[in-house]
Amino acid sequence: MRIKKHALKCVVCLLMTIVLVFGMVVATSAAKVDDDVAPTGISGTVYFKNTANWSTVNAYVWIQGTTTSVQAWPGQAMTLDEGNVYKYTISGDYNMIIFNNGADQTADLSIPGAGQIYDFSTGTWSMYKEEPTTDDPTQAPTEKPTQSGETKVVYCKNSAGWSSVNAYMWSGSGSSKNAEWPGVKMTNIGEDIWQYEFSGDWENIIFNNGSNQTGDLSFPGSGRIYDNQTNSWDIYDTSPITVKSTGTDLAAPQYKGTDITLSANAVSKDGDVAYKFSVTIGGATTVLSDFTTLNSVTWTPTAAGTYTITYDFMDTAGNTNQRTATYEIKDDAGIAEPILKGVSPKPGQVKKGTAVAVNANAAGGKTGTNLLFYKFTVKDANGIVVNVPYYTKNASYSFTPSNLGKYTVTVSVQNSDNELIERTFTYTSVNEVIDDPTIPTIPTVTPTSVGGYLKGDADMSGAVDIMDATTIQLHLAKYEVEIDLDNADTEINGEVTIMDATIIQLYLAQLYPDW
Repeated sequence: MRIKKHALKCVVCLLMTIVLVFGMVVATSAAKVDDDVAPTGISGTVYFKNTANWSTVNAYVWIQGTTTSVQAWPGQAMTLDEGNVYKYTISGDYNMIIFNNGADQTADLSIPGAGQIYDFSTGTWSMYKEEPTTDDPTQAPTEKPTQSGETKVVYCKNSAGWSSVNAYMWSGSGSSKNAEWPGVKMTNIGEDIWQYEFSGDWENIIFNNGSNQTGDLSFPGSGRIYDNQTNSWDIYDTSPITVKSTGTDLAAPQYKGTDITLSANAVSKDGDVAYKFSVTIGGATTVLSDFTTLNSVTWTPTAAGTYTITYDFMDTAGNTNQRTATYEIKDDAGIAEPILKGVSPKPGQVKKGTAVAVNANAAGGKTGTNLLFYKFTVKDANGIVVNVPYYTKNASYSFTPSNLGKYTVTVSVQNSDNELIERTFTYTSVNEVIDDPTIPTIPTVTPTSVGGYLKGDADMSGAVDIMDATTIQLHLAKYEVEIDLDNADTEINGEVTIMDATIIQLYLAQLYPDW
């Protein structure tokens, strides 16, 4: 078949056009493009607040204007960070993301930067954690900055069963590092815990055995231990008290006047554990709950600022442990978004057949009409909605529990821009409410005064409790403590020994009734 000349020319032109267009497409997908074609992406960690309560959370990321993505839909599974917050570390110039569970999903979202968290319920981004940018740690080193000479230590729990563990640490772009790859071999100190003592202010670390390795990890500081199987950091301590968890029911930041529940859980091989909760701001410490067997307390901050929350633990043998965390409280003046600080009466027992008036303590809404709208959804123990929920301007709602068991009240608060916040509170319907339940505490006893002093009251508090045994133990360990040696001498033999602390502990446990 013969092709006419002008037709052949058209075919050649068409082929040249296809080649030209293909070249432009390839160039566009190379991620090294001008800002007006594809905005610069990020390398770092992003977070997702799973207020949708998805069983799994995936991150599907790609470069805007291209088909370049990490992997096929639905993307990579995110890792639980804490509470209901999930995290995913992006490596590459990706700038778009969809959070999803394989079925439900967010819209196409622009990633504002590393360390940002997306709240599914509010549909907004905010700063969650400051994340250092990590470049390739294997590139050739240049000038090494001066590092501090303080000796520090990091640990690795070798749950993965590697034959050995190395620590490779670096800062910045990798120009400063502790050694050439694979780093410095750590020391096995027993129970497959590996230790590395170092000097320097390193920002990142990789644990490895030369072939297997962790990801690029942000180094949280000296005294921390990393589990290479669970991929999680914790504080390394050798106290007989094992701290299982500490935390709050609401993620920071929150606003002043908000009811925040602090909780902790610990176990000890030497007896029951008591809990103490306190907060510190501006050098002033407030004890929310002294040592009791209750492992939670409600904190309602009255001032804005950054607080240090302290969780103290003590068992009946006098062993102690401690955890701290920072928590930001904001001022709610002029805030546009709706804020739900809590309800009254606080969640607890209510009487069956008696009306309960739930009052929402809300703020914000300084936008549009400057109004807040409220909806109360009440469910019984079977999860059945027992009212007809709808929005009103009334911040109070009354319901009457007709059955015994748990009732949940979900309070929805919305501003005039349709921004929404919801919290669920639980009330237990009982036949008779206990008005003043006794709070279990560490036993406090008052032995008879002997010769003008109170035998056993080593810390001179006016009563004998577990702190007296602790005071004696600290004194014998050469710590500087306020102690009355006459009171501490429970054996009345002219000296203070560990037996005096033991006698106090036995007495408090009601195992020394004749003292």
